[in-house]
Amino acid sequence: MISYAGIANPFGTGTYSVEMNSKLLRRYRYIHEQLFFCAAGQLPARENWHLKAALGKHLYEDAEAAGSLRRRILELRTSPMLLQKQPNVTLALLFDELIHARSDLELLVGVYRVVKRALLKAFTQHMTDTQQLVDYPTVRLLKALSSDLREQIAWGEGMIETLQQEGESLELAAEFESRITGYLDAAGGISGEQGTSTHVPARWRSGNVYEMPKQAIRDAKKMGTPTMGRTAVPNLPEDPLKIRLIGMMKARQEEMSAVENLASVIYDQKLMPWEFYEDLARHLWDEVRHALFGQAALEAEGIDWMSLRQYVGGYDPLIEKLPAQRYALLSIGFEEKAMRRPGKIAEYEFCRDEAKHPLMERFQDYDWADEVTHAAFGRKWTPELFGEDLDYVRQVADVELAEREKIFQAWAKQQEAGNQ
Repeated sequence: MISYAGIANPFGTGTYSVEMNSKLLRRYRYIHEQLFFCAAGQLPARENWHLKAALGKHLYEDAEAAGSLRRRILELRTSPMLLQKQPNVTLALLFDELIHARSDLELLVGVYRVVKRALLKAFTQHMTDTQQLVDYPTVRLLKALSSDLREQIAWGEGMIETLQQEGESLELAAEFESRITGYLDAAGGISGEQGTSTHVPARWRSGNVYEMPKQAIRDAKKMGTPTMGRTAVPNLPEDPLKIRLIGMMKARQEEMSAVENLASVIYDQKLMPWEFYEDLARHLWDEVRHALFGQAALEAEGIDWMSLRQYVGGYDPLIEKLPAQRYALLSIGFEEKAMRRPGKIAEYEFCRDEAKHPLMERFQDYDWADEVTHAAFGRKWTPELFGEDLDYVRQVADVELAEREKIFQAWAKQQEAGNQ
């Protein structure tokens, strides 16, 4: 079609007025936001490494989706105050229950088989039903979000199949899938098109408030024992350059602990502007990518990194602290300080000039660029979290660093005593 810039059926009135369109998009926005918070709350509790990594990617995409929907909603003569409201009590109850998934499989079927699959179906219908010319901005937005959803759903189904092949029974997650489906149906579906049931379902597991786990979980069947200290790769040749290079790879892989810290900050820190959650979602996904940098580099060297002890020291000793303290330690205590020499610059130059390792040179180049962004996030948001200026936050970060060092020294002494 040449006329109307290729937009089909410009003469149809479409189904949605501006008001109705805004109402539906507010439901979609709410669902993406709740999926985002659910993934953050669940990430440290899930044991499968690949699921942890995917949750980091998908919560970033959900945060971006929610932000895009927010911006489109405001273009539809909608008060910003309406973005603070939940659209339906039963829809809210669904997410109260979803966060209580007790296993990798339960979370997978609840998110990818029930909610995201239904969300994709609703987006597809919305793009068909709306007036194609007047509402092109919404069509274009939902088309992009649908592309992400298709990839996410395909990944989720692949992960479910993998877990089944490894001996996990899908029957153990069947009741959870049925319950989440029931809550969604009672809420009228994603768009409310089915009509909301006047019979509000009873709470199931959500009678107890969900709390972040006190210890980050690792796959006990496949991965090394969790440890508070950094772990070296054994049996390396007596080559200082090689030892330092492999150590840097392992340090990157261990950044999943920073991911879990950020997930806890996102979930526990309530009532911040949505921009805060978008920035931390990006920060979190960057740290997942850094962990995958390390994974890829170690695997390229033929190193079985998964069997080594797995570092959780960036999460376990911090979870009892305030979210502001957790974020200040990471973004100001570590990442802002890493901008000074030797810091990230030296890591990159070592890989380029001494180790002459092209893959790690590329990884460290982008790791350095990401950390510049993260330090900026820290300077932007930690004063808001503390209600104090940045100098105060830097002093707090120094106190947290000193306390952390004492914790790790005590842990190291316990380990040494246990080995004697």
